[in-house]
Amino acid sequence: ARSAPARPTLGSPMGAATWYAIGNVLSSVAIVLVNKRVFAAGFHFPFTLSFFHFCFTVVFYRLLLACNLFELPSSPMPEADKFKVAFAGVASIGFMNVSLSLNSVGFYQVTKLTIVPVTLLINFYMYTVSTTHKVKLSLLILLAGVGIATVSDVDLRPLGLAFGVLAVLSTAMFQIWQGTKQKEYGMSGTQLQYSVSFYQALSSCGLSLAVESFCLAPQQLDGRGECSDSTMAFLSQWRAGRVPDGIVGTILATCFLALLVNWCSFGLIGKTSPITFQVVGHAKTCLVLIGGDVFFPLA
Repeated sequence: ARSAPARPTLGSPMGAATWYAIGNVLSSVAIVLVNKRVFAAGFHFPFTLSFFHFCFTVVFYRLLLACNLFELPSSPMPEADKFKVAFAGVASIGFMNVSLSLNSVGFYQVTKLTIVPVTLLINFYMYTVSTTHKVKLSLLILLAGVGIATVSDVDLRPLGLAFGVLAVLSTAMFQIWQGTKQKEYGMSGTQLQYSVSFYQALSSCGLSLAVESFCLAPQQLDGRGECSDSTMAFLSQWRAGRVPDGIVGTILATCFLALLVNWCSFGLIGKTSPITFQVVGHAKTCLVLIGGDVFFPLA
């Protein structure tokens, strides 16, 4: 008689990937909810918030390293590759935010759906990684279902289209590099996260200073002509005690969650592939839609 196939354990690649996927879903939903609280409190500066997240990651891993709780990769990653991966990650965040601000929510959802086929094409033409027809058919059905459920109005503008294309390309390359660089240098997801976090903090700091630290548009000025919508203005308001209590603690909570999200994302892609990571993301969208319909039905 044939023996039953062994079940995946926590230490097996499949078991680890499962836990990474579960952690990614839970932490992603949690950070969205906590980020909303931060933005609702008046701190709606995503690049600055990302800068805090990456700085926290750098400090966290340096502390682990000092306590001998973390090992550096045996094969050091070149600085050029560190910067390349880090910049792609920050560019992905930035271009996605700009795309959302210039386009409708419907087109923003289309760009997220486009990441899967673009990733397949880049993998095939640049890394000669092919996918079976069964997997392609399954992805087509998944994307069609998510598209029908989430895409409504698609308002397209030329400038918004350009940033949408940049968002898709930078996101696809970042996720591909998360997998290829781990295999190329024989490092884990946490080691890759540590390797690129400094350059991610540096890149997001530059974007924060350039875009969010000062008032660059007339609508950012108050009735007296003073800057009221920038990180510097928010800092002044915080010093004067004119911001909600607990905002610093809430921002710190997002730093913990961002560390967890990135840890699960790097780990999941390292154990599986960027396509699996995208499928988990779309499955998360489906779960949110189903949960909203079950727990908050429309009257």
